Amino acid sequence: MADTLAEKKALLERWLQTAIELELATIPPYLIALLSIKLPGNREAAELIRSVMIEEMLHLALVANVLNAIGGKPRIDQDTIPRYPLTLTFEGKAFSDRQFPINLEAFSSAAIETFMKIEQPEQPRRFTTFWAQDLHVPALTIGEFYHRILDVLAELDRDHPGSLFTGDPKRQLLKDYYWSSGGEIIAVSDLASATAALNIVIAQGEGAWPKPDGNAAAFTQEFDMGHYYRFSEIFYGSRYQRTDDPAGPPSGPKIVVDYAAVYPVKKNPDRKDYRDGSALNKLNDAFNLRYTDMLMQLHEALNGTPQALYTAIMNGMHGLTPVAHDMMKLPLDSDPKAVGCPTFE
Repeated sequence: MADTLAEKKALLERWLQTAIELELATIPPYLIALLSIKLPGNREAAELIRSVMIEEMLHLALVANVLNAIGGKPRIDQDTIPRYPLTLTFEGKAFSDRQFPINLEAFSSAAIETFMKIEQPEQPRRFTTFWAQDLHVPALTIGEFYHRILDVLAELDRDHPGSLFTGDPKRQLLKDYYWSSGGEIIAVSDLASATAALNIVIAQGEGAWPKPDGNAAAFTQEFDMGHYYRFSEIFYGSRYQRTDDPAGPPSGPKIVVDYAAVYPVKKNPDRKDYRDGSALNKLNDAFNLRYTDMLMQLHEALNGTPQALYTAIMNGMHGLTPVAHDMMKLPLDSDPKAVGCPTFE
């Protein structure tokens, strides 16, 4: 373990950069599953997926604020963007509870199972069908990872008062640059605000249940639940009730889930899947140019031009949707039963 302030701060910066990459990695798979749904079918499921995806953007912004607050420099570049199929790793090792591939694929029961695994809280452990495989090896869970970040922040702030939160306040993303029902951005300037920011990430993503006494009575609105439980509602086709036990499935009103009402997109596509000069090839290139622009705008937003976050979301992310939908209406030359899917390059 590093001993000096500089060494521990460098370690903390690496961990926070990893957290940014973790949050970014979930957005393309959630987006493809969402866009593959043929509306108006699966509307409740689509809204649940969308709510989680929006909050992942919030989490990325919150983690970036913490990293900027301690003088770090968030990176969104060729070395940090996700490539699929993807396994979530920390310092070269898979997280103990995330040893499975994350795919770009259509909305399906298998995709929702994967999303539940991604968002699996530390407690309580659920014994659904996919827990037959052994996911327990000596390594960090994502929940433990975030709690270690909080521990190091507290330790450095205690042992070196006034020496940790030295970042330029102008690099902070403020709530004026992000809005959604998923929560608000917190400007980070000290241990209290850093803890509050990361606790939102933990509660929404890693949060086991909103009330420690074992029921959902604390729910005040539809999306109070952590991400795992929203995907669980899709998986089981039911809503959680206030009296439900988190160790069991939801028992409330049914959700209509139709896995046949989707575009059968190519799983984990590669640019080589689309013949040069074809409509799919041109659309995929157009998508990737927009995706690249969005990532560049996001990098700018995290590194001193916070107003670029508005452009990244309103022009960048929203501009991806119609191109992806156009691809999903075209069959592949190599497999007429499958349709196009952006490659996110």
